[in-house]
Amino acid sequence: MDVQELAARVRAASYGPASAEAVDRQTGVIAKRLDVLAADFGYDPGALSVEQAAVLEEVYLTERDVPVVEADDIRDLYDAHEPDAVPHNEDMHVIAVDPTLWQEYALMSAGEAGALGFHVVFDAARLATRLGGTELTDELADAIAWELTSEVSPG
Repeated sequence: MDVQELAARVRAASYGPASAEAVDRQTGVIAKRLDVLAADFGYDPGALSVEQAAVLEEVYLTERDVPVVEADDIRDLYDAHEPDAVPHNEDMHVIAVDPTLWQEYALMSAGEAGALGFHVVFDAARLATRLGGTELTDELADAIAWELTSEVSPG
């Protein structure tokens, strides 16, 4: 196994579904870090044994910092809109991330996100589509938060 294969395995086991762009970005970041770790341990990054891969995976997972999207932020996005206006007020609040860092996300106005050059990962229109006219439950807020965590995590 090489570090690229290990990175793909770590990404698949650590995150949920995300866009192809996010998966590629995350796998690349993970592979770079695993390559450094392999060098630190004196491992050949192109030919890792099962035991070496397990060590690198454990070290990587121990040290990483994941910007977990909180379900409360999904609730805040929901609460920022009148229930009947959610599809029409998408500019009011969005969840956005700095596309150069992919380390932090923020709940902000769409105008502010645009001015900062942030990438909008979730907005009221997407929330309204997801809800399909129903209320936001705690379970659904948790599920959406995990999906967004999988999308915005740097690696």
